[in-house]
Amino acid sequence: MVKNRKYINGTKKLSIIIPVLHFSRPLNKKRFFMPKQTITETLRDIKKNVVADYEVIVVCNGTDSKLHEYIINNPDIDRYCINSVNVGVARSWNIGAQLAEGEVLCYLNDDVSVGAGSLEGLTAQLLASDQIGEIGPAGSYWRNCQHYSFVEESNDLVEADVVSGFCFLLRASTFHAVGGFDIAYTPAGFEEIDLSYKIRQKGLKCVVNQAVNIRHYHHHGVSAQKVDIHYLGSVISTDELHERNKAYFRQKWQGVFA
Repeated sequence: MVKNRKYINGTKKLSIIIPVLHFSRPLNKKRFFMPKQTITETLRDIKKNVVADYEVIVVCNGTDSKLHEYIINNPDIDRYCINSVNVGVARSWNIGAQLAEGEVLCYLNDDVSVGAGSLEGLTAQLLASDQIGEIGPAGSYWRNCQHYSFVEESNDLVEADVVSGFCFLLRASTFHAVGGFDIAYTPAGFEEIDLSYKIRQKGLKCVVNQAVNIRHYHHHGVSAQKVDIHYLGSVISTDELHERNKAYFRQKWQGVFA
């Protein structure tokens, strides 16, 4: 079925950028009872529930031949990049932006379910104000470069220090104005927090709308487990990576925001 896709506040296109590492996400044995969401279900949700004018861009860091075949032959993917190695999240997101043709970039994890009207609602709210630099369904407050608290449940649009990385939207012009993602955080961790800081440094707001129907099935993700991450010919444990990137983030931003 071909849908008549609608424009939102005159925007030409919504570019949905999805990084992917696994075709079938490895099970977190400590959270075996929690449901899993994979790239297959996420693409299905987008096709079923998003009626805005959009394109889907997938950046693949996985080496699974089944995953490569799935991406290459999937008619619901408009554009893709398959890397020969895991280049990390920041580089993947930057690649996605370079491939995008839309005025609004939507970064979406492959373990996120998307309900009807959710991305349209976030896009409309983003474009409704020149003061909003970034928007998503979840966020947090930070003090002295440390996480302070999560945004409490609300039906209203709430300003935050950081928009959570599993789903966030920003104008393509804003992305390029702040220089995209800092690849020093490779392979993963803190790059989305760094982006929110750069957006606020430009005098723009980061806001959260928790009322949209978007859910993150994070329990089987890499960040939820203690594992070794292989990237660019190197290996690092998730614990070591977290401490390394936290130290770099604090060195970079200490004293910039109270």
